Amino acid sequence: MSNELKVISIEEIPNVLDEINAAFEDIPFENSAFQTRAFVVAAQITPARAYRAIGLQMHSKIQAVKEHLFNQEKNKIDREEIEWKITQDFTNEFEKRRLRLELAKLNDGQAYGVKLLNDALETLNVLYDEFKKLPRYTREQFESEERKHFSNRLERQLKLPGALESLANMNDDLPNWNTRIRESAAQLSDMSEFKRKLGIAVV
Repeated sequence: MSNELKVISIEEIPNVLDEINAAFEDIPFENSAFQTRAFVVAAQITPARAYRAIGLQMHSKIQAVKEHLFNQEKNKIDREEIEWKITQDFTNEFEKRRLRLELAKLNDGQAYGVKLLNDALETLNVLYDEFKKLPRYTREQFESEERKHFSNRLERQLKLPGALESLANMNDDLPNWNTRIRESAAQLSDMSEFKRKLGIAVV
């Protein structure tokens, strides 16, 4: 096997790009599923905080997907307009060359845009799966877990700074995540039952 560095020429760039696109089509360029579950979801001290984190992330991803779809529609209109202008007699030869270049640029970004869209959809599926495991929190139920969240978060940061906390997210929080959800759901149920006994309306 040669140790010589392969020098890619300008002419080879399109073929190399095709090869790279194919090689990394299924590899996440943003969070992996494990990363999302361990560090976005299970890393939250309370399920209520995870519920909030999931909502924030899903809204962000959905907005990114919608923006991509709007851009795709706009690019389609731009391409059609450019193709039409190229065929018109009023467009001089220099302008036609500029338009062809613009068209090539629009087409060139298609593959990467699709890649990022697919990554966003993969992450959305992971987040949605985690969302479906959680109870639906009212504002009152969310607030009832906030003291526990901040108290435990700060205590943990004192004991487990930096990378140690991330290791705890991976090795402790993630494996026990479903248990924490069940415990939180039971507490919410107990809260609702207590309110019923007091004659307080349960939302």
